[in-house]
Amino acid sequence: MLLHAAVFAAIFGLAYLSHRGKSWGEHDVTAGAIQATMVSSIPLPPRQRTLDDGVLTSEKPSPAPITAKEKTEVAPSPKDLAIPTKAAKPVKTADKVTPTPPKHVQPVPPQPTKAATGETAGIRIAQATMQLKNGTASMSVDDKTFGERFAYYVNVVNRKVAQNWFTQEADPRASEGKRVTLIFDINRDGIPSNIRYGARSGSASLDTSALRALQRVQDEGFGPLPQGDHITVEYSFDYRKQ
Repeated sequence: MLLHAAVFAAIFGLAYLSHRGKSWGEHDVTAGAIQATMVSSIPLPPRQRTLDDGVLTSEKPSPAPITAKEKTEVAPSPKDLAIPTKAAKPVKTADKVTPTPPKHVQPVPPQPTKAATGETAGIRIAQATMQLKNGTASMSVDDKTFGERFAYYVNVVNRKVAQNWFTQEADPRASEGKRVTLIFDINRDGIPSNIRYGARSGSASLDTSALRALQRVQDEGFGPLPQGDHITVEYSFDYRKQ
């Protein structure tokens, strides 16, 4: 710092002595100008890399020493490993016991030829029954094959006749517990014809009420037959006062 101060004082003193008694630019014939160029920054000299011990490093560093790779063991494949298997346990079988034959041979009971109470018979009967307020209406078809194949048509005939049987037309005292049967044919168009009594009940009012029931559906009919030209129907009316 003292050196810098001495240099600065010497320069300032020389300048003062050389221009003593006159101002700068006053006695010059021509005035001059100083051209200056402004710069944004002044580049600094590159900085050298230094190590901790103060020794300059070289531009090309020495290569790092090569270290040998450690050998890793390869895991064995699952196929190479032997899987222990469990020994199968022997299956125990029970000893067969031979039944002791009976001392006396039991007779085989004969098979019944008729169906017991509550059982259904093996043969299907082509008939339908409908329970009414004061009686029962039932029918059967002469052609059993037709009745078995077209049971829906049999139910249609039974329902229409039963709905048109007005039991109030029959005398309750004379008709109680009695039955009247009508036989008629149904043609291909489903119209009943050839109506006749199969069995009378003994009550004129009951016989007449059954005949009128069939006459009420005679014009409308039961619909075309699903098969054949005609069928014969046997229709029974049972009067039961409730």
